[in-house]
Amino acid sequence: MLRARFATAAAAIPLLLAIILYGPAWLFAGVVGVLAVLGVAEYATMAFPTRAGDRALNMGLGAALVLGMVLPNRTHTLLSAVLVSIVMIGLIWTLLLRRDFEMGLHDLGLSLVGIFYTGLLLPHFIWLHDLAHGPLWVIFVLLVCMAGDTGGYAVGHALGRHKLAPRVSPGKTIEGSIGIVIASLLAGAVAQLVFLPDRSWTEVITLSVAISILGQLGDLSESIMKRTFAVKESGWLFPGHGGILDRTDSLLFPVTFLYYYLAYSG
Repeated sequence: MLRARFATAAAAIPLLLAIILYGPAWLFAGVVGVLAVLGVAEYATMAFPTRAGDRALNMGLGAALVLGMVLPNRTHTLLSAVLVSIVMIGLIWTLLLRRDFEMGLHDLGLSLVGIFYTGLLLPHFIWLHDLAHGPLWVIFVLLVCMAGDTGGYAVGHALGRHKLAPRVSPGKTIEGSIGIVIASLLAGAVAQLVFLPDRSWTEVITLSVAISILGQLGDLSESIMKRTFAVKESGWLFPGHGGILDRTDSLLFPVTFLYYYLAYSG
């Protein structure tokens, strides 16, 4: 398992960096868009493992949302229309076209969470990439989150004694959580020295801490989903790493936060 994780990382990371830094914007948007749709599909498979119709509906609505987020000429009107359509179609499908409308309302909640979780949040990588110095900020959030994951695993494995959220994720410890914050800070410091010298130390440190905390909250959120659906991993796309949701759970909250911070602060 560990060998598969290293092999996958060794192959994926250089390719990802090349696409972020040197690839055309449409290629990066296409990769993120495909991953977002696959993420919606993974969630739908977990939530509705025996109901092909519900899975297909979730994937179709998720794809529509991703398309609205990804299109280069996206507007607030377009996104509003997509979001309204998702809610209306979801209500019609799960309530008006079903006899068991009580369970339909429950299923609608499950569907909307899955559609918005990756379909709405993951494409913020594209929006972040489109900002001034966007590729560098994409690398920043990836670096801080990946370093945090590695540091948290190492510290938690070596020193972890006190459970962080035993009901949600028994393997996570308070010591590991602290390790994530420390490793994220170190990664943020490297980023400031190497490719973000125009940003103040206070800003970079604050962003690194915020990203490390949001990343952990996102990780725990996905753990709750998997525990609710009684699955160990969300998918199998990345050997040794699981699925799209397993690999992006600690990225979705941070990248969304970072985009809006930069968009409104300049």
